[in-house]
Amino acid sequence: MTKKNTSAISPLMRKLSTYLAQAPRRPLPAAVTERAKHHLLDTLSAMVSGSQLLPGRRAIEFAAAQGGVPEACVIGSRIVTSAINAALANGMHGHADETDDTYYLSLVHPGCSIVPAALAMAERERRGGTALLRAMVLGYDVCARVSHALGVERFRSAGIRPTASAGPLVRRRRRARWRD
Repeated sequence: MTKKNTSAISPLMRKLSTYLAQAPRRPLPAAVTERAKHHLLDTLSAMVSGSQLLPGRRAIEFAAAQGGVPEACVIGSRIVTSAINAALANGMHGHADETDDTYYLSLVHPGCSIVPAALAMAERERRGGTALLRAMVLGYDVCARVSHALGVERFRSAGIRPTASAGPLVRRRRRARWRD
């Protein structure tokens, strides 16, 4: 038996992992559950709408070409594919017509990535609505915190949309600082 090297895990990642692992045991307040239901319906609507647009049709074509173990459905089609392919296609649907939600403090569109992933995993694991809502709430929570921690609010003054660009910009700026 080999000994695991736990010293490679940073204190921050250990704290985040503990928080994530304990989340299923914490009750969701009624107001949070209700808000999560609204985000779910909002994102499902965006996914249905987006599935009919060119990016959505391309996502459906992609998912059909990938095949995969039938684990989760692709909205707007009869395709049932792997959870990964369904989450990707449904995420493209969710953002296609720009009706997806926005978390203004961190300048991201969390629903188009969190809801499709949570939905696909709930389907694959055959979990119910409570587990789906809990996964969504946790996803929104971590997304907002990470976005805020990256300092994406500084991009607002530069007119940059960080949903798709914060990662590359943050890395580029850090590299530039490291060279100095």
